[in-house]
Amino acid sequence: MRRSFGLSAAAAGVLLLVPAVASAENYLVTSCTEPLGGRNAAAGWVATTTPGGTTSNTCASGGALRAEILGATPPGTASAKWSFTAPPATRIVRALGNRVTFGFSPSNQALDVSYILQTQDSVLERCDLGQNSSCVANLVAPLDKQGLNGTRLDMRVLCANVGLTCSRPAGVNATHLWPVLEDASPPAVANTSVLDDGEVSGTLRARFDAGDLGGGVYRALVKVDGRITQAVPLGPPPCTDVNPRDADPYQFNVPVPCPASVTGAIVAVDVKVLPPGPHGVEIAVEDAAGNQKTVFGPIEFPKPNVASGSAAERAAALTGRLRMWFVKSRTKTRRTYTSRFGTRVVTRGRLRSRRGRGIVGARIDVYHIRTDGRRRLVKTGLKSRAGGALTLILPNNVDTRTLEFAYRALRPGPITSRHRLRLTVRTKSGRIYKRKSSARR
Repeated sequence: MRRSFGLSAAAAGVLLLVPAVASAENYLVTSCTEPLGGRNAAAGWVATTTPGGTTSNTCASGGALRAEILGATPPGTASAKWSFTAPPATRIVRALGNRVTFGFSPSNQALDVSYILQTQDSVLERCDLGQNSSCVANLVAPLDKQGLNGTRLDMRVLCANVGLTCSRPAGVNATHLWPVLEDASPPAVANTSVLDDGEVSGTLRARFDAGDLGGGVYRALVKVDGRITQAVPLGPPPCTDVNPRDADPYQFNVPVPCPASVTGAIVAVDVKVLPPGPHGVEIAVEDAAGNQKTVFGPIEFPKPNVASGSAAERAAALTGRLRMWFVKSRTKTRRTYTSRFGTRVVTRGRLRSRRGRGIVGARIDVYHIRTDGRRRLVKTGLKSRAGGALTLILPNNVDTRTLEFAYRALRPGPITSRHRLRLTVRTKSGRIYKRKSSARR
């Protein structure tokens, strides 16, 4: 499908507006004047002349692409031409711009001077001298030629009186001339890998290589529930939209604006920027024409804290409540326990949904809080078994500390249920055992 472009001029200024795109597969190449009034050197346009013809490019300094045949009676083979050739894997499908001809008002002089705008196989517009000219005056109106399918666009003035001379000089000035290029092929993606699934860090990170045969590799897109929420540039300028004020990001000032390939591109999705709850997250790469290729996903991120299960089981995991206890504690709640140094301490627990159903395959984070207040994550792989059962056996050299068991309904995500147990360890002499070098334990 081809993208639709339109063109309008703002009052007496140079601001040119190109409305939002309708579909993918094409991109605009500005020449001379850009939509927001910037100037460029009309990259991609190449001049050709014969004796008696001349061209100039003063675009970068505020001028135009100019082609003319000179002298009161230009030689019969005089010609001046500007040509734009579509990059490999692209075709010219539209031409927009402003050009002004001079020397083509009707007269009784010989029909021997012409202005032609054409692709390699189709004449888009033509002006000749004479009372029967298709141009009743010099052309000044904005140019918009659609439905093209060419690899080259020529803007030319010439004398067609071979062997003799022509009746007058003539020429054309183009203050801007913008080809629209179609690129129907999506970029290619290789060497995709997930650097971080985000369950602990909270940031999903994926790496990939990409290449494109048309306008180049433009940017990576992060999609959340099918909607683009982030665009990550993959190339330096000129791989940049020249008109960020409108809804069309596929406007550049050179024919091949973006790199043909990128290696080791990394895209990150921070869970903190997502609305609450699980989402479908996808990473795609896009070329300069808006063609996309999926790099990673869509996957659920963050995920309900269960390894697998039915939709009902995954939904139940979102309401999980955690309870833990010391197996040998004699207190009513069994949240505290005193043991002798050198003996193993066993803790058990259960993870249940709001309706009392055991949650199977969920991961629990275990933190140790030392007597000096230091808090350390020591285990992330404690998993619930059948009925939501949990068991954790502590090392026999553990000292006095608080154990915190933390459940996250979504991973990554905030702690939604936690339970603390207080362990006191005594030596054989009855003293409370605390390690002095406790910073790393």
